[in-house]
Amino acid sequence: MKVVVAMSGGVDSSVAAALLKKEGFEVIGVTLTLFAPEKGGIACCGAAEAGAKARAVCDALGVRHYLKNAADIFRKNVIDVFVKSYLAGATPNPCVDCNRSVKFSYLFDLAKVFGAGCLATGHYARIEKDPDGSASPGEGFAGSGFRLLRASDPLKDQSYFLYCLKKEQLPRILFPLGGLAKKEVRRIARELGLPAAEEKESHDICFVGKGSYDGYLKRSGVKPRPGWIVDAAGAKLGRHEGFFNYTIGQRRGLGVYGGERLYVTALRPEANEVVLGSLSDARFSKLEVSGMNWLAKKPVPGERVEAQIRYRHKPASCLVVSSDGTGFSGIFDEPQFAPAKGQSVVFYEGDRVLGGGTISAVSKSQQ
Repeated sequence: MKVVVAMSGGVDSSVAAALLKKEGFEVIGVTLTLFAPEKGGIACCGAAEAGAKARAVCDALGVRHYLKNAADIFRKNVIDVFVKSYLAGATPNPCVDCNRSVKFSYLFDLAKVFGAGCLATGHYARIEKDPDGSASPGEGFAGSGFRLLRASDPLKDQSYFLYCLKKEQLPRILFPLGGLAKKEVRRIARELGLPAAEEKESHDICFVGKGSYDGYLKRSGVKPRPGWIVDAAGAKLGRHEGFFNYTIGQRRGLGVYGGERLYVTALRPEANEVVLGSLSDARFSKLEVSGMNWLAKKPVPGERVEAQIRYRHKPASCLVVSSDGTGFSGIFDEPQFAPAKGQSVVFYEGDRVLGGGTISAVSKSQQ
C-alpha cells in the first residue's frame, strides 16, 4: 500500500517513515513549507530548512520526497487565527488549528492526489480498531470501526492535539510511533543511521520562534494599548500595555507587587482591562464549549467524562449538563485552575479520545 508521510526533517517523522518502509509500505515523503525564513531564525517543521533535512532522510531511506507550499493556508487558518484570538481576549491553540486545517486537511487531500491509501505522521497517539469493528486501516472511510487513543508513552502523548480529526479519516491515518517511547525512537534512528537521529526537540509554538507570544504579536504589528490592571471590584492596581499580553492564570510579570500572590482571573477586551485575583478566584467549575467534534458516542446529561483543558493538565471528572449538536456544557467535580476562553478541552474515557472543542465561557456557577 502507498502511504504519504508528513516529513518535518525531525527524528519523529523520520522514524515513522523508516518503520513504514520496513513494514512494506510504498512511502512517499511530503514536506509542507509553512512560512519563509524570518530574522530570528524559525527552525521547525514548516521552515525552509525543514525541506532539505527531510529530503536527506528520504534519500537515506531510498524513498521519494516532495516539497509543497502551504504558507497561505497556514497563515490564514493558523497565524491569523492566533493573532485575532489574543486580540479578542482568548487563548488559542495553534497546534490544534494546524492539525485541523493543514496536516489533516490539505495534506490529507494531497495524499489522495498521490493515490495513497493512508497518511502517516510522527505524532505520539494510537488509532485502533474498535472491538466490534471489522475494517482495517486503509480500507476506506467507514470510520465508525476505529478509535483514537493516547500514546503508550504518557510523557509524549499528543492525542490532546488530535481531537479535531474526523471519524471518517481514522481508517486512513497511521501513527507508527504511538506504541513507542521517545528513547526508543532515538535508538531506532541511530541504528538506521538517519540524519535526523540527533535533531533537537521543539517545545515552542513553531512560528513564534525564540521568545514569547506577546513578542510575536509586537513583531506582527500589534500596537501597545495601555490600560488598567484592576481587581474584581474594579479598583485600579496598575497599568498594562495591552490586555492581550496576558493569559488567564498568569502569575509572573504582572507589574503589580506587594500583598498576596495574584493571578490573572479575567481579561476584558471591551474595557481594555486585566483583572487580578487570588488563587481561588482563578479556579472555575463550569465550562461552555463550542465547535465540538465527537469521535465516539456523545455522552448524555448526567454522565461523567474526564476533561483535559491543557496539554499537560491532569484530566478531571466533569458532569455532563448538556451535549447538543456542536455544543457542550459541564461542571467539574472540583474547580479547575485557569480554564480559559479559546483553549481546547478534550474529553476522555480512559485512554480513548471521545471528542473535544473550544472553551467559549467559564464560570463559578454550580447550576
